[in-house]
Amino acid sequence: MRNYFTEDYTDRLTSQHELAGAYLADRQTKDAIRLLEHVVAVRETSLVEDHSERLNSQHELAAAYLADGQTKDAIQLLEHVVAVRETSQAEDHLDRLASQHELARAYLADGQTKDAIQLLEHVVAVRGTLQAEDHPDRLTSQHVLTGAYYTNEQAEKAENLLAMYQMSNALMQC
Repeated sequence: MRNYFTEDYTDRLTSQHELAGAYLADRQTKDAIRLLEHVVAVRETSLVEDHSERLNSQHELAAAYLADGQTKDAIQLLEHVVAVRETSQAEDHLDRLASQHELARAYLADGQTKDAIQLLEHVVAVRGTLQAEDHPDRLTSQHVLTGAYYTNEQAEKAENLLAMYQMSNALMQC
């Protein structure tokens, strides 16, 4: 019989992970970080490095760090998550793309614009082959890349991508 009160009980960790997500959505970042750090610590001792639940919790913790202005911690954790996902998931795996997108956002927050652009160009290209033009994730990556181009003084690239983004966004409104 399974002990439902142990710290590493899967359903308990999943519930804690989900609660942390609710905290983040409610802008209770410190509570989310506290809970996610616990979940990540337990999952790091109980799950293999490339286990999806472990990676998802690490990704979520990094997003919380980024929301809290802890950019260096977010980058460090996301670089790890992306590296593991690049060796264990297909190039077009949605979780891999989400982590690459989040890492690019962290790079932008840290002023590493060229690294962000390189990563976002990859994410946008891959999403362009598997998601519809009006898919929200695809549009979000295009939008963030447009901002990165402007930041990097690549106005022509930004304007071209923005025009595509606006056309797709107009399609979504119909």
